Amino acid sequence: INAEYMGGPIGSKLSKYGVEITDSPYVVANMHIMTRVGTEVVKHIGKGEFLPCLHSVGKPLKEGEKDVPWPCNDNKFICHFPEDPCVMSFGSGYGGNALLGKKCFALRIASNMGRKEEWMAEHCLILGLTSPEGKTHYVAAAFPSACGKTNLAMLVPTIPGWTVRCVGDDIAWMRIGKDGRLWAINPEAGFFGVAPGTSDHTNPSAMETLRKDSIFTNVGLTPDGDVWWEGMTKVPPAQLEDWKYGKWTPDCGRLAAHPNARYTCHAKNCPVIDPNWEAAEGVPISAIIFGGRRSTTIPLVNEAFDWKHGVFMGSVCSSEQTAAAEGKVGALRIDPFAMLPFCGYNMGDYFNHWLEMGEKLGDKAPKIFYVNWFRKNEAGKFIWPGFGENSRVLKWMVRRIEGTGLGKPSPVGIVPASGAIDITGLEITNQTVNQLLSIDPQRWLDELPQIRAYHFQSGLTLPDVLHHELSCLEQRLHFALENIPTTNLKLKTWVKETVQLCTPDHVHWCDGSEEEYQLMCDLLVESKTFVRLNPKTRPNSFLCRSDPSDVARVESCTFICSSSKDEAGPTNNWADPKEMKDKLTKLFKGCMKGRTMYIIPFCMGPLSSPYSKYGVEITDSPYVVANQYIMTRIGFRVLRAMNDDFFLPCLHSVGAPLKPGQADVSWPCNKEKMIVHFPNDPMVMSYGSGYGGNALLGKKCFALRIASNMGKREGWMAEHCLILGLTSPENKTYYVVAAFPSACGKTNLAMLVPTLPGWKVRCVGDDIAWMRIGKDGRLWAINPEAGFFGVAPGTSEYTNHSAMEAMRQDSIFTNVGLTPDGDVWWEGMTKVPPAQLEDWKYGKWTPDCGRLAAHPNARYTCHAKNCPVIDPNWEAAEGVPISAIIFGGRRSTTIPLVNEAFDWKHGVFMGSVCSSEQTAAAEGKVGALRIDPFAMLPFCGYNMGDYFNHWLEMGEKLGGKAPKIFYVNWFRKNEAGKFIWPGFGENSRVLKWICARVDESVPCVDTPIGRLPTPEGIDVQGLSLTSDELARLLQVDKAAWLSDIPQYEEHFAKFGAHLPPVLKQQLAQLATELQ
Repeated sequence: INAEYMGGPIGSKLSKYGVEITDSPYVVANMHIMTRVGTEVVKHIGKGEFLPCLHSVGKPLKEGEKDVPWPCNDNKFICHFPEDPCVMSFGSGYGGNALLGKKCFALRIASNMGRKEEWMAEHCLILGLTSPEGKTHYVAAAFPSACGKTNLAMLVPTIPGWTVRCVGDDIAWMRIGKDGRLWAINPEAGFFGVAPGTSDHTNPSAMETLRKDSIFTNVGLTPDGDVWWEGMTKVPPAQLEDWKYGKWTPDCGRLAAHPNARYTCHAKNCPVIDPNWEAAEGVPISAIIFGGRRSTTIPLVNEAFDWKHGVFMGSVCSSEQTAAAEGKVGALRIDPFAMLPFCGYNMGDYFNHWLEMGEKLGDKAPKIFYVNWFRKNEAGKFIWPGFGENSRVLKWMVRRIEGTGLGKPSPVGIVPASGAIDITGLEITNQTVNQLLSIDPQRWLDELPQIRAYHFQSGLTLPDVLHHELSCLEQRLHFALENIPTTNLKLKTWVKETVQLCTPDHVHWCDGSEEEYQLMCDLLVESKTFVRLNPKTRPNSFLCRSDPSDVARVESCTFICSSSKDEAGPTNNWADPKEMKDKLTKLFKGCMKGRTMYIIPFCMGPLSSPYSKYGVEITDSPYVVANQYIMTRIGFRVLRAMNDDFFLPCLHSVGAPLKPGQADVSWPCNKEKMIVHFPNDPMVMSYGSGYGGNALLGKKCFALRIASNMGKREGWMAEHCLILGLTSPENKTYYVVAAFPSACGKTNLAMLVPTLPGWKVRCVGDDIAWMRIGKDGRLWAINPEAGFFGVAPGTSEYTNHSAMEAMRQDSIFTNVGLTPDGDVWWEGMTKVPPAQLEDWKYGKWTPDCGRLAAHPNARYTCHAKNCPVIDPNWEAAEGVPISAIIFGGRRSTTIPLVNEAFDWKHGVFMGSVCSSEQTAAAEGKVGALRIDPFAMLPFCGYNMGDYFNHWLEMGEKLGGKAPKIFYVNWFRKNEAGKFIWPGFGENSRVLKWICARVDESVPCVDTPIGRLPTPEGIDVQGLSLTSDELARLLQVDKAAWLSDIPQYEEHFAKFGAHLPPVLKQQLAQLATELQ
């Protein structure tokens, strides 16, 4: 008998052909239901490829020999030849052993085909779930046999308005469609389901399907000629004929049906068959679900952090053994992807194929979940009602896909947040749901050796990604048990005390992985804090909008709580450290209720550098976690490097605890804000603000305020400086640091694109420099940060092309505008503004509305490594040698374009009276002039008079190897209020002169304020700059300078006895020279 058959709908390009030769009419009858068979298939095969499948029951008959009802042979072989390919089966007439289009072709051979042809053959049901809003999501779910696949595929939801339609109940062939999404077809035409347990309660749709045109194998036969099996009805028949032909009664002690008894019925007869079940292209898959039958350990539902983690989840899928396969019933076995009996090649390579498919799918990959309907209580009873009630779990999954379902991180994945599972109308409490969702870390840890042993079987073919995922899981489980893998007793103690003080609902140790970063971003999207930007224009990038009251540094609420007010100095707010700690303890008590506490180990500086410093920030803000991932080096690698070394404790809270059931806001913060530094401990505590340097405590708080104290004690300098490498046409590189107040062009200068032919600029860092004297006696600097937290307004392709390139992907934008096509915009970004957009306050914005689209202090956060002009030595352990130090500010008058200090002492004087017109980066009146010494006024963590002295002491140690010091001002204006100097890339002309002065290869003009270029000193070739304009840029306006002297005197007077006498002498000498 030849039974030609087809896997998949006739006419679909995704379908495959086969021909089974068999001596079993039982096979023919079943194949008529399970596949598309016959002459119609032959027409489609034509001269094309088909899979030869040879089957025999292995029971030849001698002439005249009487046959038996079920011929078979004691010797059984089911053999697959994937290279031929073909299938040969001998000796068995049952199920998948004989229906060779099912598991043999549709999984074992097809999985090989899929690997070669870049698609996937999976042991999955396919269902379509439609919400009350009319939106349908198709889901593929992989469970071992007899674990409820068919019940789920035909589920009748109990929640109003939701419908489920069945595409297939057992096998899915999935490929990437033209739209980049994952699409699936059901290669079968019928259902070959496990009968025992199927009933009008557990699966009414299956019961309706098999009311006619069906075959039942190894079930009981009732006296009236119907079938029956265990679980089919609440009350069993009084008697029947069991599957072994014996007389059966309910008390006979035997089963009426075999545990693996089957029904075969047509999919087209199913009352909930999906209208697209035979669509030629298949259906688009929004989610993939793994699961198994587990009475303990596995939670009700769990979402993977990302595709790689989901593949790991599938690779360790486990189930308590059923009768559907050989083995001891009830024993636990790992059944990866429910494919253990069905994968037709090395399972390690199969795992890798899943990973490769994920890479190709990219951000269009379906979410991956893991479910367990079978968890039991102490009495051995199922806790979850299952069946139609499983629609409640599917509803949560759909909401997660749509970005509205609430979840919380756990060691094993994302589980539903409290109240996120809809249990309306169920006789089940939230406490019971919490029990279903609970994670017992010790149980999981106890299973890890079995997982490792299973992974070990794959040998060298096991992808490294899965080794990494297993290691990360183990670390997260240890964290959950407070078995923190560090010997740092101070860290353990501090974390424990902080948990007791802040009382968070959950504690999450940040591992620093990309997967974790994506999780944080997903959480922020769900909470409406983030908006996912258009992936075509800004891949993996997000817009964030803060509360309008929380938009910049709060210097009025920033304190340096040193031992005495005198130590803090007149430029800092001071409070008694004990009194301040008492106040903060009250504020922090219970401040994280209803929230997750995130513990972020971080490193300021390259992990390989002996000059880097460690910190640990504890926060309740996922926004902080996401930004710290970009701005610093975080996670387990830091813990390992830190070991028992010093770390800076940094405690942060937005100060917005949540009551049970209270809805959160998109940007939680508190009216009361405190950013407090304890330099003698040392420690940082920040409360009430979630923004920028107020919350990213590795930035200004650690890297400047605390680090400046450390530097003073240890003989180095923490400075508010960019670091750039400038290479001449002769290929000589000069590394320069430059200190400007925020929003005065530091980032633009750090990534400058020179207009002078042959000159190159490379960026080492755009904001902070840690500098120390090297073994060669020169000054060396490292950038302690790993990202850029730049001011967006004014940044454009013209002003800073490199920054624009750096933020094209993997970036966070805070308080900018959102364009209709899902991109960002801010003032100055383009010459022509968009016709309309949504501004940073969610309002409709047009160019003539009279409002700003972006806040003046709007920010972008992006990776330094993504900068196209990042210096090759930006992460060098020793740092880079500094040839020059530049100070500057935003001055429309008085200060010349460039000015060289006479010597180090004069340079320190220049830095000590650095002044700038106020910007929006900090509180205060925009445009007002303030003296900002070394651009450190908001950031020096001790008495600034002592800070000036520290600079002088560093100069004495450097001696003749000290860098030259310069002062620049790009912002001088004419009478019409227009900038005279073109700035941006043209600033390379000033840098060229500075390099020449470092080499002492060009002359200068000595003036009362310093050494200025000669009229020919600045290369202005090609500039439309008149000689009068250049003269004005280099002019020393003595009257203007003299008018500034009283302000400098008043400024110095603040420091009293702490002011180094040399600075008084420098000021007096300046006044004399000017007069």
